[in-house]
Amino acid sequence: GAVTAAFSGALEALRNLLSGVPGLGWVAYAPYAFRPFVLVVVLALVVGPVSTIVNLRRLEFNAEAMVHSVFPGVVAAAVWWGTRMIIPGAALAAVAATCALVAASRSKRENEAATAVVLATFFSIGVIISLRKGDMSGQLEALMFGRLMEMSDERLMQSLIVCALALAALALTWKEQVFVAHDRDGARVAGVRVLAVDIVINAAIGAVVVAASAAIGVLLVIGYVVVPGVGARLAAPSATTMSATASGIALVGALSGLALMNAPTARPVSPQAALALTVIAVSAAVGGWGLLRERMRGPAGEPAAAPAGPQGDEGTAVEGAALPAPASSPAPQGSSL
Repeated sequence: GAVTAAFSGALEALRNLLSGVPGLGWVAYAPYAFRPFVLVVVLALVVGPVSTIVNLRRLEFNAEAMVHSVFPGVVAAAVWWGTRMIIPGAALAAVAATCALVAASRSKRENEAATAVVLATFFSIGVIISLRKGDMSGQLEALMFGRLMEMSDERLMQSLIVCALALAALALTWKEQVFVAHDRDGARVAGVRVLAVDIVINAAIGAVVVAASAAIGVLLVIGYVVVPGVGARLAAPSATTMSATASGIALVGALSGLALMNAPTARPVSPQAALALTVIAVSAAVGGWGLLRERMRGPAGEPAAAPAGPQGDEGTAVEGAALPAPASSPAPQGSSL
């Protein structure tokens, strides 16, 4: 349509503009290489806040359920309407999965069991649809693990729209998301609509899965939703900083994966696998740096104390040494007098 044609023209103009920028020639030399670059950059912006809330609220199992629940929508769209309808079909499945997961989260005692039922049910429907239509072994692999280099302008436009909607929803509810992540009962008492917050975060998870399903695959995208937040939590002191760090992890990992894909190797490298592995590697490096920094600071968040030295001439302890307890201080409870 006219909208897709206008988007293609704008994308080509952007590619020509960036082709002259030093260091970007390796992604702007051809349209088929530039489209994945645009997707991973925009996806990283959304992955940061989504992965942060997923980690803070321990929603990794919900994310896994959403990944598998989108699968029947992807399969049905590919089978009956063609690959150009994969993202709309996945979006419909994500809406149904969001409703099911939010309903499951209302039960405190059977939350995980209900989530497991949602995961198994939706994924089974997808497998049944694929087998019902005949031998789709090759196509099934493409749907599960993606085809990053085969993304069309229309599919990229749909993915960017989904990412923009998810980012806007999280930006409008960010304070409430962090509040619920730290104190769900307190947020409810303070008047926060916890149900709306649950719907937004589950919809945002679904949006990331939908946006990346055709390119990265419905199975490998779980790494984008979960892994960046793990490394960011170990290195960032606040939720906002954690979100920015998670976006940085996703971006650096994705760009490193694209570079690895273009590197000369003895055997071809899967673009989707390269992205997934490099995101894990970058997250591990950032998380390891955060742990090392905390260990060097010490348990109180301050630099580690220097070894106790001799006392000065006036009997005062040297800076960094432990101060002795006053002689008049009472003995600790439970000690013998």
